[in-house]
Amino acid sequence: MHEMPRHPSRFSPFERKRRTVSRLALYGSALLAAGAAVAFVNLLQRPMRSYGSEEFRDADYEHLPEVIEFRDYVRIDTTDATGDEAAGARFLARELAAAGIAAHVQAMGPRKANLWAILEGRDPKAIVLHSHLDVENIHPTEDWFVPPFEARLDLPWIYGRGVFDMKSLAIAQLRAFIALKKSGRPLARSVILLATSSEETGSGLGARWLIANRPDLVRRFGTVLTEGGFVEARSRADIKYWGIEIGQKHYVDLEICGGSREPLEQIAKWLKETRPSLGYLRVNPAVREYLKRYAPTRDDERIRAALADPDAAVLDHAAFAKLPLYVQAFFRDEALPFDVEADPGGGFELKVVYHLLEDTRFEDVRDRLVPPGLLHGLAVHWEDPAGPHAPSPTGTETFRALVAAVERRYPQADVGPALLPWTATDSRFFRAAGIPSYGFSPFLILSTDTLQVDNANERLAIPGFVEGVKLYEELLRTLAL
Repeated sequence: MHEMPRHPSRFSPFERKRRTVSRLALYGSALLAAGAAVAFVNLLQRPMRSYGSEEFRDADYEHLPEVIEFRDYVRIDTTDATGDEAAGARFLARELAAAGIAAHVQAMGPRKANLWAILEGRDPKAIVLHSHLDVENIHPTEDWFVPPFEARLDLPWIYGRGVFDMKSLAIAQLRAFIALKKSGRPLARSVILLATSSEETGSGLGARWLIANRPDLVRRFGTVLTEGGFVEARSRADIKYWGIEIGQKHYVDLEICGGSREPLEQIAKWLKETRPSLGYLRVNPAVREYLKRYAPTRDDERIRAALADPDAAVLDHAAFAKLPLYVQAFFRDEALPFDVEADPGGGFELKVVYHLLEDTRFEDVRDRLVPPGLLHGLAVHWEDPAGPHAPSPTGTETFRALVAAVERRYPQADVGPALLPWTATDSRFFRAAGIPSYGFSPFLILSTDTLQVDNANERLAIPGFVEGVKLYEELLRTLAL
């Protein structure tokens, strides 16, 4: 899972800080002023003590089988820059083999791979448990207090790259899949465990490759469960919203190449400083329906009012301009640039990502968001990796089962659908192929746990992980038996 725009190699320090602060806005129990937000992010760069709201029960977590398995997986460096995805695939295959389940590992190069395994049921249309093997690179600006692939336990947390994005969910899926096999019970629905390559760098060797090159397998995909869901919790007893991701924006890539850096820097500067015109704000039906459900859970009265009546919010331009950028993103199409970088083949390149509302036609906004005059004399290339895709429906048996699974274990939780204003996952490729896909996190963790995702000292609360593994097993039994 990643926030757009993103780049295969690295973010600038400013962009990485912006992404972390955006998580604070999305997951925080209340929005903070920009200065306070940055200070809080800096605080999170250091090891953190346990607070009263994060107490954990007395248990021997270190020796639990699921924790041992989780740590072993995290210790495998599966970054694009220095790691080996194929080693991650082989690890999963060994765990499956130990349970008597054959897995297929599709090599995609010396360090790249996809993996899948199938438990057959009466209905060949399968529930797909999807994860990605790769994790975000370790960046030079990151200040880790432990090695990022040590999988250090400092209870209640585990620290390491990928503990949140997304090896924790992969282990929950793996253990639920194996538990289903060990139950010995005949399955009503087939289940496929799928782990794919290169999600952090565009999914060209992963989900996109499978959809294009393995139609025999993809035809069996009935519903996909993957990353992208979120939990907003102030404490374990105070859960604001448990969001099941059903949709995200439509992303189109623009690559601009030139012989010198200066014109590309000017384009990037113009795009960063020029906000889309307030005259183009609009509320599409999917956003309106989601915000009706989500608005009452907001602490900030100003945001709650804007989301409760979005049609009025987009007409009051002065008030709208004061809303956080992640809220504004629900109502407009945007074009956001990367940093300018040297092209290995010579010259320089600038990548820009169009963030489009679900019902926007790219042709209608392409030149408005990036005026052709900016591109004069430069080589340009557009790519639409996924194509337009509608949100997944909420009236399905699968969606209802996801809600029920959370409510059984956490009756105090407010559970509902979620649209993501900035984040991209592989769900967009499955949805574009006509396959319903849901982003679901089974882990009850505090909002602050999410702030270090893909940053130094990425962490996850082990009690929430252990409980989430059990929740996922219960969910899969409900769906498959």
